[in-house]
Amino acid sequence: MAEELTTAGADPAGVSKGWDEKLFPWFARRMEELRSTREGGFTLIELLVVVVIIGILAAIAIPTYIGQEDEAKDAAAKAQLRTAATSQQLYYAKQDEYAGDATDLEAYGFRQGEQEVTVVAASTSTYCMQAPGGSGAFKITEDTGRPESGTC
Repeated sequence: MAEELTTAGADPAGVSKGWDEKLFPWFARRMEELRSTREGGFTLIELLVVVVIIGILAAIAIPTYIGQEDEAKDAAAKAQLRTAATSQQLYYAKQDEYAGDATDLEAYGFRQGEQEVTVVAASTSTYCMQAPGGSGAFKITEDTGRPESGTC
C-alpha cells in the first residue's frame, strides 16, 4: 500500500507537498534533503544564522521601543499640565487667586497621573506648574496657556 501512495504522488512520510514549497523553497528543499539522507536536524551553522538574525532584529526593535516610551511620557506630562491648567482657572474663578499646591486642585477636577504635576509658583495674578516627561521636564504658565519644554 505504501508503494501505491508513493506512485500516486503523496509523500510516504505523510507530509503533504504544496504551499510550503511555494512559500519557503529553500526550507522545503532542505527538508527533502534531510528526509532522503535520514538526517534528523539542522546544522550548527544554520542555527547560528537564525540566532544572528534574531539578534539583528532585536537590536533594531529595542531602541525604537524605548523612543516610543519617552514620547508617551512626554504626551502624558503635557496632558496632565493641560488638565491642571483648566483646574487652576476654575480655582481662580472661585478663589480670586491661583492654587499653590496640586492637591488644592482636586476639588476642581484635577487628578494626579503618573507624570506628577507640581505647582512651583502661584499668586493672585499668575502660576507656573511643571511635570516630568520622558525626554525632559515641561512647564505651563498662565501667560503661555500651553505646555512648553523647560522648568519654572
